[in-house]
Amino acid sequence: MKKQINAFVLSGLISALFLVGCGDKSSAPSTAGNEPASNAPAAAAASIAIDGSTTVFPIVSTVAEDFKAENASISPTVSKAGTGSGFKKFIDGELDIVTASRPVKDDELKKLEEKKIEFVEIPVAYDGVSVIVNPGNTWAKNVTKDELKAAWAKGSKVATWNEINPAFPKEKITFYGPTDNHGTYEYFTEAINGKKNEIREAYQPNQEYTAIVTAVAGDKSAMAFVGYNYYLENKDKVSALTVGGVAPTDETIVNGTYTPLSRPLFIYVKKSSMANEAVKKFVDFVLGEKGQAAVTENSFVKLPADVLEAVKAHVAAGEVGTKMKDFKPGMKLTDRYGKK
Repeated sequence: MKKQINAFVLSGLISALFLVGCGDKSSAPSTAGNEPASNAPAAAAASIAIDGSTTVFPIVSTVAEDFKAENASISPTVSKAGTGSGFKKFIDGELDIVTASRPVKDDELKKLEEKKIEFVEIPVAYDGVSVIVNPGNTWAKNVTKDELKAAWAKGSKVATWNEINPAFPKEKITFYGPTDNHGTYEYFTEAINGKKNEIREAYQPNQEYTAIVTAVAGDKSAMAFVGYNYYLENKDKVSALTVGGVAPTDETIVNGTYTPLSRPLFIYVKKSSMANEAVKKFVDFVLGEKGQAAVTENSFVKLPADVLEAVKAHVAAGEVGTKMKDFKPGMKLTDRYGKK
């Protein structure tokens, strides 16, 4: 601790000169040999702000933990406000990276252009929106896209299973799904109903997918739609319907035969943030071996090798903007990235 010098005895100037001249080691830390002081504050960790999709959250959260273990000086913070809310924060300049379970929308692109925010679009995995029911439902094993539309379309009055298919019993249906803040909601409504954000009025929305799974697991009459990983990780609690005779599997999702509910998942990175070595290092980690391992660890589907290499080349070239404009459910990611 520095000595307190009585102001009535010596002036501040004389005191300072005296202490320097005497080399009073108790009054200040040593700087001998030009070494940093032992009590100097530690350098602040570089931070990376990430928010967005609840679906993509498990992947990026795992990546962030693994990345932090190897890069103690870099601190990624990952949240899950939902794809829509994530893009709002990204547009407002609050994030380095937004995670998304659907491509950036035209209105979001317009706002980003107005704010002069350039970004790099990076596909990171595949997902297949899964239609789930209670295991006690022994009658519904398959539905067609048209049957799903009849049940989920805006204005639908379908209330019992036999109104979807006459072969099903006259049992009531309770509809569950994510809120309109989710990319999964937007993707499902466009893929099945033909227009984003149009859905039946009588359904129970929830912000958390785990709550949706829990609801279906406890309700024999339930039907819901969730991301593939939420089905896979809860196969002991819920069942997935085949759609048009095709089940959601790693193979059908990546080859596009699980149509129109196969979809790519993304991160969008601000170009100005990519100039930050910490952010660039994180992006490289996402696309590296451990980043892709986090995809399968969280029950999603890895990008095929040719697509992954095309995405890496896209990032290395610093290409900005979206390749996904006018991308519709049922289209393949290879139409935009990788070999066609």
